[in-house]
Amino acid sequence: MEELIRIKVEESIFFIKKGTPLSELLTELPFDQKPILFRSDGQLLDLSHPADREREIFPVFSGDPEALEVLRHSAAHLLAHAVTDLFPGVQVGIGPSVENGFYYDFLRETPFTPEDLEAIENRMREIVNLNQPIKRLLLPKEEAIRIFKERGQELKVELIQEKGGAEVSCYTQGDFIDFCLGPHLPSTGYIQHFKLLSVSGAYWKGDESGPQLQRIYGTAFFSEKELEDYLNFLE
Repeated sequence: MEELIRIKVEESIFFIKKGTPLSELLTELPFDQKPILFRSDGQLLDLSHPADREREIFPVFSGDPEALEVLRHSAAHLLAHAVTDLFPGVQVGIGPSVENGFYYDFLRETPFTPEDLEAIENRMREIVNLNQPIKRLLLPKEEAIRIFKERGQELKVELIQEKGGAEVSCYTQGDFIDFCLGPHLPSTGYIQHFKLLSVSGAYWKGDESGPQLQRIYGTAFFSEKELEDYLNFLE
C-alpha cells in the first residue's frame, strides 16, 4: 500500500505519495504567482524536494529576498557550466552567491580576457534558452569522487573528500554536475537577467601557498530593470 505524506500549505492540507516531488502540489495551490522554492522548518527546499515526511511548507516567490540569493547561486552554476563547455580542462573551485551577485573560481593557466567573458556570457544565455532542469542528485561518496575524477575535477574531489558525508549532494543541469548542498531554481530558464562583471585572482581556500585561481564575478536579478539599475549604479 502506498504511504501518503501529510503536507500543510497555509490553511490547506494535502496528502501525496511518499517520494513525490513537492512540485506536484503547485497545481493545487491558490497563488496568482508560481512559487520557485518552498521553505520548511527554516530551510529552503527545491520544488523537486521529495515528500519525505509530514511537514508544513511555505511558498517562496521571486520577490522574496532569500529567492534572490538562490537565483545568484544558480547563476554561479550556470557560469561554471558555460566555462567548462568553452574551455575543456579548466578546473572549477567554489561558486557562492555574495551580497551583490555571485562568483566562481577557476584553475586555468591562461588568464581570462574580456573577449572570453563575452563568449562565456553568450554561452550562459544559450544554456538559459535550453531551459535545462536543475536536478539534485544524491550519490554515495565514493561514486561522487569517481565521477569528478573522471572529469579531471581534482579541486572538487578534494572538497568532497573533506566535506562530503556518506551520501553526497550534487546538482546537474544538462551534462554539467557540481558538488553542492543547494537549493537551486527549477531550471536554467529562470536565470534571465545577469551580467559578468570582472575577473580577479584568488587563492584556493584562501591559502597563499595553494594554487592561484581566477575568480569571475557577476550579478543577477529577477528583472531587467533591477539589473539595469544596478549596472547604472556601478557606472
